[in-house]
Amino acid sequence: MAYQVIARKWRPQTFDEVTGQEPITRTLRNAIEHRRLHHAYLFSGARGVGKTTSARLLAKALNCHKSPDPTSTPCRSDDPTACPSCREITESRSIDVQEIDAASNTGVDNVREAIIASVGIAPARDRYKIFIIDEVHMLSGAAFNALLKTLEEPPPRVVFIMATTEKHKVPETILSRCQQFEFRTIATAKILERLKLIAKEEKIAIPDDALREIARTGEGSMRDAQSALDQVISFAGTRIKKEDVEMALGVAGADILTRVIDSIATNQPAAAITVVDDIVMRGHDLRNFCRDLLAHFRDLLVTKVSGNEELLESAVCDLAELKRQAELFSESDLVRFFHSLSETETKLRAATQPRYQLEVGIVKLMELRGVESIGEILQRLSALESGAAPASPAPSNAPSRSAGPSLAAAAVAPAMEKEQQPALPIDRLKLILESQRKILLGHLDVAKTALLEAGELYVEFAPESRHAHEVLSRAENTRILSDVCRQITGKETAVRIVIIGAASEERLEKESLLEEAQNDPAIALQLKTFRGQIKSVKRDTDKH
Repeated sequence: MAYQVIARKWRPQTFDEVTGQEPITRTLRNAIEHRRLHHAYLFSGARGVGKTTSARLLAKALNCHKSPDPTSTPCRSDDPTACPSCREITESRSIDVQEIDAASNTGVDNVREAIIASVGIAPARDRYKIFIIDEVHMLSGAAFNALLKTLEEPPPRVVFIMATTEKHKVPETILSRCQQFEFRTIATAKILERLKLIAKEEKIAIPDDALREIARTGEGSMRDAQSALDQVISFAGTRIKKEDVEMALGVAGADILTRVIDSIATNQPAAAITVVDDIVMRGHDLRNFCRDLLAHFRDLLVTKVSGNEELLESAVCDLAELKRQAELFSESDLVRFFHSLSETETKLRAATQPRYQLEVGIVKLMELRGVESIGEILQRLSALESGAAPASPAPSNAPSRSAGPSLAAAAVAPAMEKEQQPALPIDRLKLILESQRKILLGHLDVAKTALLEAGELYVEFAPESRHAHEVLSRAENTRILSDVCRQITGKETAVRIVIIGAASEERLEKESLLEEAQNDPAIALQLKTFRGQIKSVKRDTDKH
């Protein structure tokens, strides 16, 4: 007999074996036992969580020959005494249970041929004629319209069971005619329990921590986890170690993630780069590692703000280790780490040198440690302007670095020089950039004029400072400047960055055009007739 993959060999044979979908299987069993059967069902949810399996189990329950009526306990396919109907449904070759792949039969002609033309024919042998339509959202609009009337009022003894991973693509007219069941992703603990049973029956020697890594890679999908177990068995045989799982699946274990976290906490970029080198040498996928690290930062944040173990069931480390690592950072640190690493993960998709991208991304996290929010900076600046002693910044667990003067020193020095006089808005802007965006501050200092007043940040450069003008004029940089100005002034702030000469020429050009328009008799007549006024003037470049 040909080899059968674990995901197919261990497909649930009863409703009790469907893992993680107990509310759904209970509802279906009760409907069968109390004869409250609907003519159309829609099973939706992520991949590999039991939608098609449950559809087949429902079909078997309706048509099982061992009972004179539908039964909630149909035959198992591995039972030698199983009835022909249950055996054929399991093997997808039943005459009265048609499985249709909507992904490859999307057109209206396919629906007419496979469903509408045969729906009126009575079952050949079984109680019900059942249509299982997989990935139903792939049907075209015309196909859905053709199916609609049949789905609403099917002939007696006809049942439709539809499955989809994208429920939002199914028309409301179809949804309203179905009983809908939302299949949830499966908890890692339940996947682990099922994998233990499979490993025991298959006589596979594997420790629990290795099985947990496999269960975690399923990301809530039982089928994905079972396929991963198959892959590991092919790699390592019947005696498997945790290291085999990491090598076969390219996943990062708790020890690797812990080394990265500790290197960030102690500001040791060399140690972090060494970890990346180890990952590359082991043949791990760098994007997968980046995703694992993202998930780990999420777990640390949940540990710090909640500590709810139910929200950490897929975590790599145990709760005690998560608490230890979470204490190394503030909540703001972890949020910044997550957002920064998300950008790195996105860049890895198209990076020509993903290793370099990941190394720089991790080292960048160390630079984000202890950065104060704009609100905290403004609060301390307000205290300086009012003459009160500024509050000290929250202590950081990271060792001190000689990257330059602290914000407190930068703020106190000018405050003492001006004898506690309030700082100008542009000075406050520069103080904030000193703390968070030194590169932008360097370009801003080159400007001949920089003013923040009347709802506008006006920056003027000399012609020889064109490069600084171009850098600050980039969309992402003007957005940063506008955000900081809004924090300072409390209102939306426009950003205007010009080069000396160009601005005055533009202004003179506009004034000349305005004067010309006001002296035009035709325009003057229109203004008088409609009581209008000239808001702006633009020269028609197409006019010759």
